[in-house]
Amino acid sequence: MLPSNSSPNTQTAANALPTTAPLLILVDGHSLAFRSYYALIKSREGGLRTTTGIPTSACFGFLKSLLEVIGSEQPQSIAVAFDTKEPTFRHQADDGYKANRQETPEDFIPDVENLQLLLAALRVPVVTSAGYEADDILATLAAYASHQGYRVKILTGDRDLFQLIDPQKEITVLYMSGASFKRGSVASATEFSSQEVKNKLGISPSQVVDYKALCGDKSDNIPGVKGIGDKTAVKLLNEYGSLDDIYASLERVKGAVKKKLEVGKQDAYKSRYLAQLAFDAPVNFDLETSKLQGFDTEILKPLLQKLEFQSFLDKIEQLQHVFGGRAQTDEQTEVHSWDTLDETLSFWNASETEAFQQQASTKLPFQAQIIDTPAKLNQLVKQLEKCTDSAFPVAWDTETTSLTPRDAQLVGIGCCWQL
Repeated sequence: MLPSNSSPNTQTAANALPTTAPLLILVDGHSLAFRSYYALIKSREGGLRTTTGIPTSACFGFLKSLLEVIGSEQPQSIAVAFDTKEPTFRHQADDGYKANRQETPEDFIPDVENLQLLLAALRVPVVTSAGYEADDILATLAAYASHQGYRVKILTGDRDLFQLIDPQKEITVLYMSGASFKRGSVASATEFSSQEVKNKLGISPSQVVDYKALCGDKSDNIPGVKGIGDKTAVKLLNEYGSLDDIYASLERVKGAVKKKLEVGKQDAYKSRYLAQLAFDAPVNFDLETSKLQGFDTEILKPLLQKLEFQSFLDKIEQLQHVFGGRAQTDEQTEVHSWDTLDETLSFWNASETEAFQQQASTKLPFQAQIIDTPAKLNQLVKQLEKCTDSAFPVAWDTETTSLTPRDAQLVGIGCCWQL
């Protein structure tokens, strides 16, 4: 259980987190799994299956997005929240809540079971709480981690979680659209802070709950106020600030909108209750056990092979090098951090890298050049031809859109040399 002082209001502007604070990635498990599943089964090619018939649509998109975010954000900690089968307090308050949802597809169930195995092999903790949704768990963990001095980024495909965004607490949302999960796409997440929510919805994160109270949410069967749409809800919130202030100033509202608000007041407040996330979900969570400390590749590799996910193996190796543990390569080389010269320069022998190791603590000045014309390219070639000292070889790197070779598209090539 989390301490009672993990309330979302315990962090203030006066003690906002430093940028060096550790980063916790919280993952909306069901949201990403369902988005991946439906993005692929509704595609022209249809859902993914192995040659033996194992459904893998949810696993593929989920793992693709998760590894991309781990690679790009390099968090210190990570956790995934899932829903449970038990009805929640919202179902108890409203029989119609999510009553319009279709039955879970049969092939989604074994897909998610394999996803749970993948997460266990990745050593990523899964958090659930009977009677609460994954969103409530994420809200509870985000508030708790922020109070403990962490920055928090929430990976989701659900805009409901925009209500958790708080710049003072360094809580943002990494939003994955459905297109991110399709074959051949780059699994990139868009980071939303307050301004991005304002640009997207026309309101602030603190107004998201009241926005849904007014215009409802068809996907969750939240009614809202009958006849109030998105544009009217945004206009009302921008003019009055909140649902309470709208009803306190109802005499100032004109025309048919006033009548709709009067008739729909009960639905508005019921909808707000359904849309508001809980910050007190009873969860069993420890920030220490959520730290990324390497994957269990002895279990992970056979599982990836069973699911025919060989394309992920290279990325798994790269990330394993970052987060520690033993990478199961042919040479069984143990690597703990990209920060060490012994790792990043391991393809040269010790004598060739000795000069670099002696200067490891020295910050050298550098001059960046962008090679965007034939003339500049010719000049670069002439400069590189002069780099003949084996103690100071030219370093090369490629910039791509993905760490996965099958998905990656070349963006550019970089090089660096000692003057």
